[in-house]
Amino acid sequence: HMVNIQDPTNPTNAGCFSADGYTHDAQCVNYIGPDADHQGEEICFNSNEDTLTIVDVTNKAAPAQVSRTGYANSAYTHQAWTDETQTYLLLDDELDEQSYG
Repeated sequence: HMVNIQDPTNPTNAGCFSADGYTHDAQCVNYIGPDADHQGEEICFNSNEDTLTIVDVTNKAAPAQVSRTGYANSAYTHQAWTDETQTYLLLDDELDEQSYG
């Protein structure tokens, strides 16, 4: 869910993206990375149990999925963070150590 907090005493619903199911955690940025097609857009990197889903939320009323990617031996996609230049995304799997050593 996206919340409009322009008036902090009266937050309102701004939009929602749920096409890929449950999102455990998200990092949302004003994108400055190397992909020129998305520079300047509001991009969320969503950790969704067994996938990473990237969503353009610039238009809160119509968020758009950019990509959805799984990976080998996923156990529980927990969180992801970009580096300072937004060139790399560091992905944390909460349970892969238990399942795959």
